[in-house]
Amino acid sequence: MYIHGGRDLKEGALPSIWRVNLTALQQLHKGVQKAVCWEQVTTNGRDMGRISHHKCAMVSSKEVVFFGGLRGDTSNNNQLSILNLVSGTWSSLNTKI
Repeated sequence: MYIHGGRDLKEGALPSIWRVNLTALQQLHKGVQKAVCWEQVTTNGRDMGRISHHKCAMVSSKEVVFFGGLRGDTSNNNQLSILNLVSGTWSSLNTKI
């Protein structure tokens, strides 16, 4: 499971992306003693930056698309960003609504 961005009361919108291995979490629930922890994901390319209130969806087994959201108090509705989970590379498209 991946989590990108969000909003902190002190820092505002957040730029980081984190993941946790859900298979390891299931094994832990079944009694298998295995370390499960969140890890920050290192990516390359132009990411979405500090953003909150955005949406995402899997577009393939290797890619997640992110859309919309807020950067501070401004809308980011025309930015579509794609994260390749295998390479960790961001790509982006500008859309017209």
